Amino acid sequence: MTPPVRRGGRGRGFFRLGGIGAAVAAAGVLALGTGGGVAGGAVAGAGAAAKSVANPTVSGPVTGGVRGYPWNKSLFSLKAKGYDYSEKEYFYKGTATDLSTGATAPYESRMVVRLPKNQKRFSGTVLVEWLNVTGQSDLETAWPVEAQYLMKHGIGYVGVSAQLAGVCCGPTTLKGWDPVRYAPLVHPGDTFSYDIYSQAIRALRGPHHSGVDPMGGMPVRRLVATGASQSALYLTNFVNGGYNRNQISAYVITRGGGPYDTFSTPIFQLNEENDAIPQKDNKRYVGWQEAGTAHAPYQWWGYIIREEWRDGTQPNGVDAINDACSVNHGSVDYSSRALSHWVTRFLQTGKLPPHAPRVKTDSSGNIVRDANGLAEGGLRHVFVQVPVGYNSSTGCPLYGTYTPWSASKIRSLYRTHASYVNHVRLWSEDEVDRGWLLPADRADVMRKARGFRAPWNGGCTSACRAPLGL
Repeated sequence: MTPPVRRGGRGRGFFRLGGIGAAVAAAGVLALGTGGGVAGGAVAGAGAAAKSVANPTVSGPVTGGVRGYPWNKSLFSLKAKGYDYSEKEYFYKGTATDLSTGATAPYESRMVVRLPKNQKRFSGTVLVEWLNVTGQSDLETAWPVEAQYLMKHGIGYVGVSAQLAGVCCGPTTLKGWDPVRYAPLVHPGDTFSYDIYSQAIRALRGPHHSGVDPMGGMPVRRLVATGASQSALYLTNFVNGGYNRNQISAYVITRGGGPYDTFSTPIFQLNEENDAIPQKDNKRYVGWQEAGTAHAPYQWWGYIIREEWRDGTQPNGVDAINDACSVNHGSVDYSSRALSHWVTRFLQTGKLPPHAPRVKTDSSGNIVRDANGLAEGGLRHVFVQVPVGYNSSTGCPLYGTYTPWSASKIRSLYRTHASYVNHVRLWSEDEVDRGWLLPADRADVMRKARGFRAPWNGGCTSACRAPLGL
């Protein structure tokens, strides 16, 4: 047995619900992703870590199966002005080691790889996500909010099936969803998930390959490991357990994770308003905490539910979560893209991302809220600094709440539409200066604000629903 150790911090876990009542029952599920411990192998005895990572055998691209396409097939078009990407799935296998005990086990897992078709357009950076499995299926958390940004900047994306719950054996796991395509996969349990993830990175890094090169000959100069929620907890164990072994350039850990015992590889963190940043910023660590956001906001959930409709894991057109919860509308995509920008710059120049204040809390640790119930402090986007609705982590567990305000309330804050747009202009300009918002996303938020006229032209009365992100 693996000796007990301290596990990582507050990775609470994205998950999928089958009905409205389940949204309330979610609180019981959340315990699976808290610091109290996801089953999955603690990482004691890191001093015994192997000096190098085994090179797995890679096969693919994988085709066929019952469905005829891979789980996690992108909903975003892979070709648009400025980019043209491929999406390929590979299987990889070998023998994984639990570094805390020395135990070994054979495995076969998979990765989804998205790269520019033209090698000249590849930036040399690849983002490798530890896919989230709290819902008993592999869920992407970075691609839904960053895909087009990554492709525009020539950044590769790889989603890795590191944990057992994504591979086998329920109806939404790989082997349950397409038992023909994923028949070869074998997972020995989550005590081995850390080395399974490490070996995926080894296959990407090269330079020598056993079997197929999943990078198609494109050399990886910078590799960023990322994961959210439960995956953030596992990446915390990965960091503290010595599983990197000189393969990873930086970590971007979101929606949980920490505290960390080492910053030998720099770590950048992005959490929602009620998930505290676990440590102070230092020369190799920066944490951003977003005011007004929830753990699983609609910017992410809206992508996932559309995937589920396509893949047949939820009834087409039915979104019980949003019907029950009115999921938080916070613009977490802006934060994600801004942090990606700064992490890329850090890897090129060594200059840290800009700092952001933490969300304010009182002496009891509760979030300090203004007269409208909105969180104070933190990294503040337009939707919470120049609000036209209520966005919070409160309400439904994980998903938070979005409540549109009435026209009269909005007009009490901004007498005219021009006044509202001016407030948005000034704050978004300030955000760009602070480094929390990219210029392209400032243009996006200004476009949305200019189009949101209903409270002032009679287009709405009691509930004025703003565009997503306002």
